[in-house]
Amino acid sequence: MQIKSTWRWLLIFCLLGAAARAHDPFLSNTDVRLRPGQMEVKCSLACFSALLLDNPHPTNALPVLDEDNFGDFVPMLKRQGEKMFEITAGGTVLAARAVDVRLSSEGDAVDFTIIYPRPPAGPLRITAAYVKWLPDEAFGTALAVFDEAEHQIAFDANLNMDNLSLDLKAPPPATVPPPKPDADAAPPAVAPPPATNTPPPAGAK
Repeated sequence: MQIKSTWRWLLIFCLLGAAARAHDPFLSNTDVRLRPGQMEVKCSLACFSALLLDNPHPTNALPVLDEDNFGDFVPMLKRQGEKMFEITAGGTVLAARAVDVRLSSEGDAVDFTIIYPRPPAGPLRITAAYVKWLPDEAFGTALAVFDEAEHQIAFDANLNMDNLSLDLKAPPPATVPPPKPDADAAPPAVAPPPATNTPPPAGAK
């Protein structure tokens, strides 16, 4: 079909351009960090791939994202970011609380930061749902999960159309220790004893 052939050539052309800018256009990188009160998902997606989230079968060349026009695409990217990942904890779906999107320092990728509630201890499934929206089976993401102490507790080198989900057991939230006292801080002030109105002994002048 002519339309299908057209977008495939557009895809190849744009992906070659993205590859020339060094960021792998097919494989994104995702880090998931468990925090005491939330779960943070950071996904770095090549600019062209990020635009495909909203228009997976373009019939015309997609724009090149840069600092001048990036703000025009922020609302769309945030909207897509809310549903890029499907998170379930013990079978309960966790909805995204907030999404932040920024152009990477190199200008070749969109950095998504998606905040979810902190899952309780137990089964946790992270599904890279956005991979199935993209128009080629070569798309995927490397996904790593870290606990509060920055220990990697799960990893998959390539979540793709054949394997969209990573299953693991979420550890219980870490107990945050109370802050240590500052050794250089001045000791707390001691209040003077209260004044008394005891009368003087008899015969005193």
